[in-house]
Amino acid sequence: MINIGDKLDKYQITQVLGQGAMGVVYLAFDSIIDRQVAIKILHPHHCQGPNGKELSARFQREAQAAARCLHQNIVTVFDYGTFNNQNYLVMEYIDGEELSDLLQSDHKLSLDETVFITLSILRALNAAHQNNIVHRDIKPANIILLNNGEVKITDFGVALLDSSDLTLSGNMVGTPNYMSPEGLRGETVNHQADIYSAAMVMLEMLTGARLSPQQLYTLPISEFLDQVFENHSGLSPNLQLILRKALAAKTSDRYQSALDFINAIEAIDKKASTQGQTELPPVTLVNSTPTPSHLKIAKSALQDIQITLTKHLGPIANLVIKKTLTTSRNPEQFMLSLAGHITDTQEREHFINKAQTSLAISSTITPDSASNDVQEKTVIQQSPPPCATPLSKIELDHIATELAYFLGPVARHQVKRHAKQQLDLATLCHQLSALIPVADERKIFLKKVIRD
Repeated sequence: MINIGDKLDKYQITQVLGQGAMGVVYLAFDSIIDRQVAIKILHPHHCQGPNGKELSARFQREAQAAARCLHQNIVTVFDYGTFNNQNYLVMEYIDGEELSDLLQSDHKLSLDETVFITLSILRALNAAHQNNIVHRDIKPANIILLNNGEVKITDFGVALLDSSDLTLSGNMVGTPNYMSPEGLRGETVNHQADIYSAAMVMLEMLTGARLSPQQLYTLPISEFLDQVFENHSGLSPNLQLILRKALAAKTSDRYQSALDFINAIEAIDKKASTQGQTELPPVTLVNSTPTPSHLKIAKSALQDIQITLTKHLGPIANLVIKKTLTTSRNPEQFMLSLAGHITDTQEREHFINKAQTSLAISSTITPDSASNDVQEKTVIQQSPPPCATPLSKIELDHIATELAYFLGPVARHQVKRHAKQQLDLATLCHQLSALIPVADERKIFLKKVIRD
């Protein structure tokens, strides 16, 4: 067995990241190129006996599959080798949590978060499929939500390569709850099996529902969806149609590619932008927060703002809108406070132009004159003063860790974005605190991160 402090070839083992039935994942340090990596090693007993060669070949196949797919939503494989008769796989070290852990927690994913995660999965699959690789085990445990807000797919261990003859027809490989009907029957599968699995993950994120072991072979998928949609009537008809197509029992009725699935989801948002209303159920954070009595903003305008801001900030946009609705006195202040969260000047200008149209505000307001047009103090300044001495990585990591308690995996991404402005500690922390919707929680955060 490998112990902490041991060297595996050129890699220094520093700690155990996790382990399961098949193997152990270690955190290690590559001193030659000065970076941390994750190393997956099979349990020794798996490499012995009659199945040892097959498992060793599968392990190597994971390295080949992932190495062929260089994509931002796929965990990168750096190296593969054997040391003291133990096969190991070296991957990029990513800081985050499995989607399965999030689904088992009390946190309920919003529609925006679900769409963001699903599109990330599908883009990764599209890249894999273009390389003639089928993942075949898409499930929440293989989807990692990084602390910087990104999403990555891992574990290509059962991937089917175009040249592979190790996995034959008649052998069921994958996780049954998310496996396509043809996969459950032990038939040879293609890329459409991944499309089905991704849709099943999306369904679980939206509703919490998934097929039980008793239902896998007895309940047709169409009847299962009927039951789920009956219990979750809030899902829009268009979204239900997309899920029904992606989860069709016959591959001929399913989306023919991951790109087709992506286009179907994005078409809903495109239709919402052109018609001024969204087919997706509006986010509860926006609709459940009453605007001040003296601030009248139409529901359709709020939905437009939500769609536009999400393109710049991601799923965190909903929390920002909720907070800003409770502090703004007029549409101009509402718009400019939201714009203050966008650090890129051109993107901020684009948002203001779109928001002026949605809110019917005079186009005389510009990003440069914005702060002069709002007399009230806003939490975010348009051009905060830079910090003479940039904050250290240790300080930024501490801030991100504390913010993650309130915002989840997107916290690190927000810290990274705002830190580009090179603000002093107090200004940066007050900017970030504006993303926390509850006033008491903002105070707790600030008390933890700002030194006396």
